[in-house]
Amino acid sequence: MTISRLFIKIFSSLFLLIFVFLSLYADTIHTVQRGETLTSISKQYKISVAELKQLNKLKNDNIQAGQRLVVQKVNNKKPIKYTVKAGDNLTSISKRFNTSIKELSEWNNLKSSNININQVLIVSYEGMDTVNKSNSSISRATPKKQEKPKFHIVKKGDTLSDIANKYSMDLLEIIDYNKLTDVNIQPSQRIWLEDGHVTETKSEKLPTNLPSITRKSESGTRVLTHTVKRGENLYRIALNNKVTVDQLIAWNGLSSLNIKAGQVLYLMDVSSIKNLEKIVETSRKGIPEISTQSILPVSQIKILSEFGMRSGRLHKGIDFAGSPGDPIYAVLPGKVVFSGIQRGFGNVVIIEHNNFIMTVYGHNESNLVSVGDDITQGHLIATLGSTGNASAPHLHFEYRVRGVARNPKELLKQLP
Repeated sequence: MTISRLFIKIFSSLFLLIFVFLSLYADTIHTVQRGETLTSISKQYKISVAELKQLNKLKNDNIQAGQRLVVQKVNNKKPIKYTVKAGDNLTSISKRFNTSIKELSEWNNLKSSNININQVLIVSYEGMDTVNKSNSSISRATPKKQEKPKFHIVKKGDTLSDIANKYSMDLLEIIDYNKLTDVNIQPSQRIWLEDGHVTETKSEKLPTNLPSITRKSESGTRVLTHTVKRGENLYRIALNNKVTVDQLIAWNGLSSLNIKAGQVLYLMDVSSIKNLEKIVETSRKGIPEISTQSILPVSQIKILSEFGMRSGRLHKGIDFAGSPGDPIYAVLPGKVVFSGIQRGFGNVVIIEHNNFIMTVYGHNESNLVSVGDDITQGHLIATLGSTGNASAPHLHFEYRVRGVARNPKELLKQLP
């Protein structure tokens, strides 16, 4: 074999290799013929119109004869697939994967919007802008962060614990923000989720349990107080008693239109009633001075922290030191209205007593009572611990009147 023939053979082999390489690894190009459309070209090469537009960066479906289109890229990304689940439809899938119904239809050659459970759909292609990468092979558009609302309107069946869990709040926060006298709430009641909207009533000269008071007048006997019935509102009460809503709000020191069944309202300006002090005294007869009858919540007195300002914030209780597992007692008889976990206080028990009083027991090692339990004074309700934000075992004890935290020493007269 001569050198020239050998050279020709080597050159031919190299040319064949180059041709094969280009065939395998070069983009496939199609020259548009007269009368062709993206739809006809997509069917010819078995790709979707959306893929053609993506490959050629086309902004619309218009093409011209002689135009060269990439119809296949050797490094074309793999399709991203999704298996249809119960309840899915094209609209929900398009929103989930940040694409359009038109693209879904084209990618999957759908002739209608009907899809079936377990049907496998192409929802995008790797590298397309419509899909955002995350830890999974498919990602969804990052949803906008929803801001927490300022208040919650109570629905039938709602409890304060439900509301606290829904908005990742502490029950005690909600009680503080709304100055609640108890944990009972009514449908349509507004519960504030931030502080500053409800102010503490200053007119505490009014009796805590108003008697049914009447007064003689020219038109007959007029009732001066009204006990709210289920379903009533201020407008109806004002109309029935020939007063205005503004008067009811002023006379009763109300901060909103919200009222509850069982609540007692004045129907006139109580400052005009003669001998009000006598009425107040009469209304309070028979109510014991319970602060002198309370017992200590722990067996021994060793105070770690007093009620008052601490590190720029109000410390709303007294912290009693103790050993893990020490008993914790109910200081008064009452009903358990909360037994569970609060973020800062760990295991917490909240008890409601007469006269709008609540007591709170926090950082417990374990709670020994349940919501709804009627308990007696001295009842063992929990064991002392360090759950929540506690650096050492102790009991955080709070005393609240009408929802407002007060110094527990007003209740626990035994303390120095």
